[in-house]
Amino acid sequence: MWGILLLLLVGYCWLWQAGRHSRALGRVLAFLYGVGAALTLDEYALWLNLQDVYWEREGRASIDAVLLFSALLTMGFVGGRFLHALSREAVRTLRRA
Repeated sequence: MWGILLLLLVGYCWLWQAGRHSRALGRVLAFLYGVGAALTLDEYALWLNLQDVYWEREGRASIDAVLLFSALLTMGFVGGRFLHALSREAVRTLRRA
C-alpha cells in the first residue's frame, strides 16, 4: 500500500514541477519513485493472490516480477542507444515502403 501511495504522490509532484526544471527536485523525485516501485513490486504476490503468501510458493511471483522489471531496466540501460537506433531505422524503412 505504501508503494502505491508513494508512486501516486511522486507522479503528482512530477506533474506539478513539470515546467520548473529543478534538477535537485527531479533527482529526489526519481529516487522516491524507485523506492515506491520497489515497494510495489515487492507486494506483487499479495495483489495477485489477495492473501499473504509472501513466504509460500505463490510468493515467488513477487521475486519473478522484480527480476523481470530488473531485466527490462538493464536492457534499456545497456542497450538503450542500440534500441533507439533500431527503432529509428525501422521507422525509416516503413516510411520508404
